[in-house]
Amino acid sequence: GFYWWSHYPINFVLPSTMIPGALVMDTVMLLTRNWMITALVGGGAFGLLFYPGNWPIFGPTHLPLVAEGVLLSLADYTGFLYVRTGTPEYVRLIEQGSLRTFGGHTTVIAAFFSAFVSMGMFCVWWYFGKL
Repeated sequence: GFYWWSHYPINFVLPSTMIPGALVMDTVMLLTRNWMITALVGGGAFGLLFYPGNWPIFGPTHLPLVAEGVLLSLADYTGFLYVRTGTPEYVRLIEQGSLRTFGGHTTVIAAFFSAFVSMGMFCVWWYFGKL
């Protein structure tokens, strides 16, 4: 259950990055009443809005904070308090990986790929719901 998550701040464990994309996808379904248009437009918007959905959540973590006489950002301070193991190693692996060959456009490529995957998953789960 949620026992192991209970010690972390809510913005670390709440899947709120899905809310903007899900709202757009539901709005497209409400307006068009067509699952194919919803898959293409709404699923694409779901994938494309996933990364910008983080901005209002983690934006306030850039505020300055003085902790024990040291000027830090709130993100640094919460990172020191709530250690997430594996994060530096994961970042190093990503920086050395094949996405580096795209010349700094990895976020855009990942956003469009996630939009494509979201379109496909919408169609798959719509089909399972129809069975």
